[in-house]
Amino acid sequence: MKKLFLLCLSLVAALGAVAEITICDVSPDANGHFNCPYIKSGSIIWDEGNHTLTLKNAVVEHSSETPYDYVYPIRLTEDEATIIIQGDCKLTTTGFVAIGFEGTNSKNVTVQGNGKLYLSSTMRGIYCKCTRLTIKDITLQTTKGINCGDGVLCALKFDNVQADINGVVERFGESITFLNCAITFPEDAYVEHDEYGNFIARGDGNRATHIIVSRDGGSSIIGDVNSDYEVNIADVNAVIDIILSGSGNLTAGDVNLDHEVNIADVNALIDLILGGGAPQDNHEYVDLGLPSGTLWATCNLGANTPEQYGDYFAWGETAPKEVYTWETYKWCNGTKSSITKYCTNNDFGTVDNKTVLEFEDDAAYVNWGPSWRMPSREQCLELCQSCTWQQTTRNGVNGQLVTGPNGQSMFLPAAGERYNNTSGDLGSFGQFWSRTLYDDNHSYAAVILFFYLDDHKGNYGNERYIGFPVRAVRVTQN
Repeated sequence: MKKLFLLCLSLVAALGAVAEITICDVSPDANGHFNCPYIKSGSIIWDEGNHTLTLKNAVVEHSSETPYDYVYPIRLTEDEATIIIQGDCKLTTTGFVAIGFEGTNSKNVTVQGNGKLYLSSTMRGIYCKCTRLTIKDITLQTTKGINCGDGVLCALKFDNVQADINGVVERFGESITFLNCAITFPEDAYVEHDEYGNFIARGDGNRATHIIVSRDGGSSIIGDVNSDYEVNIADVNAVIDIILSGSGNLTAGDVNLDHEVNIADVNALIDLILGGGAPQDNHEYVDLGLPSGTLWATCNLGANTPEQYGDYFAWGETAPKEVYTWETYKWCNGTKSSITKYCTNNDFGTVDNKTVLEFEDDAAYVNWGPSWRMPSREQCLELCQSCTWQQTTRNGVNGQLVTGPNGQSMFLPAAGERYNNTSGDLGSFGQFWSRTLYDDNHSYAAVILFFYLDDHKGNYGNERYIGFPVRAVRVTQN
C-alpha cells in the first residue's frame, strides 16, 4: 500500500497538483500548524499571507521507503517563500532531499533567522528551482550539498552564515557570493559557478576552506591562463605576470591546483605544453533523466565504443599496467595492511581520513580532463535504483542495457577484472570503480558498481589493487 501511495504522490507532483507547502507530505491546518507524526518536537507554522514558514526548535525525523523517495521533510512549491529558523532545528531523512523548493516559476527563496539548521539526507540538503536562493544569518550544517535542479541556473548568496557543507554546491549560474561567512567543505567538494563548470570562492571575509578552485570565469581548460582556449607559451607568460604582480586571474594561474600561484605552476604548465596540453574533451555522454542530473559517459575509459572493455585501473591509480597485486599497488607498502593514502583505520596503514579520490588520483579527471570524474557511491547507487537493467549482447559482447527514467540508455559491458597478470569473469560479470572508499572498517577496499548477467546488481567493496574498468560521469553539461 505504501508503494502505491508514493507512486500516487509522484504522479500528482508530475501533474503539478501538489500542495503549496507540505511537511512529509502533510499539509497545514487552517491555522497554519502542522500535525505530522514526523515532527518530534518544536513547532512549524506556515503563514500563507506572508509566504513564510517558521521553524522553532523543530526536530523532524522522516523515514522513506527508498533513498530516492521524493516525499521530502519540507517541500515548498511557492513562487516566493521565506523559511525562518529559530533556535536549534534538525531535519533528517533517509530520502533524497531535506528541503525542496519547487515552484513552477519560483523567484526568490530565503532561508534566514538567528538559529541553527541541521540537514541530513541521502543526496541533497537543499534542492532549489528558483531565480535566487539566499541563506543568511544562520548556522547551517548539512550532510549533503546544495543543488539548483533540472538544469535551472540561478543566483546563490550566503550572507553572515557559518556553515559546514559536506557536499557539492552546484548548478548555480548567475552569481555566487559569500559575505562575512565562514564556510567549510570536505576536500573533494567544490562550489560550481556556471553552466560551463567554472568553480569559484569569493566574497568579503570569506573563509571557505578545502574548496577545489578551478577556472574563475573564462576558459575551463587547465593551463589556459589567458582564456584564449589554447595552452601554449602565452599562458606561461601569463602565469609569470601573475606571480610578479600578485594580481590577475589567480585561480586560472593555479595550474597544479595547490591553491597557490608560484614557480611550481610555471613548471606544471611547461609539462602540459610538452605533453601536448590538457586532455581533449571529445567524449560522449548520455542524460538518463536521473534525479541528481548525473550525466554518464557512453564508453569506458580507454574505449572507443560502448562495448569495448577499455583500460583497467587499480583504485587511485591513473594508468593501466601489466600486473595487479598489492606489491605493485601505488598506495601501499606491499600489503593491504600498509596503506599509505586513503586510510581511515590504523589496522590497515597510515590514517589520513581521506575517503574520496583527489583529482590527481582520479583516473577520469587525469585522462579525460576537468569535466570528468569517477562516479561517487551515491551516483552508482542511483544508477541501480533509478534505472531499469536488461541483459543484452551488443556486437558479440555481453552486458547490461541501462535505461533511465527519460527512456535514454547506455550499455555497460561485462568486462570482468584483472588481477596479477590475468583477466577474469570476462563476459559474465561487470565491475566498475567509484571514487569512494568502502567504509571506515575496510580501508583496503573501495566501492564498485557491479552486475551479474542475471540482473543482480548493486554496490559493494573490493580490494583496491584489482584492475577494474571506469565508467566516468560528467561534472556539468556544456
